[in-house]
Amino acid sequence: MLVINEQRQEFENWMNNAAIKEPEKTNFHNWIVSSPINIYIPRIPPVECWLSAGWCEGKYNGYVFDISVHIDHFDWMSYINKEYSYISIDSEVNKYLNWIGDIPTGRFSIDQRTGYFHEKDYKNKVLFEKAYKKISVALIKEDWKFHDIEARRNLNEIAS
Repeated sequence: MLVINEQRQEFENWMNNAAIKEPEKTNFHNWIVSSPINIYIPRIPPVECWLSAGWCEGKYNGYVFDISVHIDHFDWMSYINKEYSYISIDSEVNKYLNWIGDIPTGRFSIDQRTGYFHEKDYKNKVLFEKAYKKISVALIKEDWKFHDIEARRNLNEIAS
């Protein structure tokens, strides 16, 4: 789920107006909204970019969402070091891995670096150690470029 409440409305407004083809638009929205872990999107609307789909000539216009994820440091260290025989089913790492496995597009990258920081719980006066991961997700924009590339691809299929 989005950690910053003000982002929720901004994200919803952007998704309602985004030029992204269905069902990818709905699937991405649901993936973000139903995230089992706390996520942040540093910038809405996302950065525009060029995407190469690989199966057709040309480059699509698209958007890149940079998503920051904060997960429990102890869970993360247990997972990467394999020091323990198991990780709790409810661990934030398992939720993170399952969530990444359900990503609704093949165009994404995960920053392999992991940062560590302290998150303060002011109410209980406790420090939590967290691991930081960055995920970049690219979504194709359904604009004139999209329709041009799709039309050329369909023409090539008919011709062959």
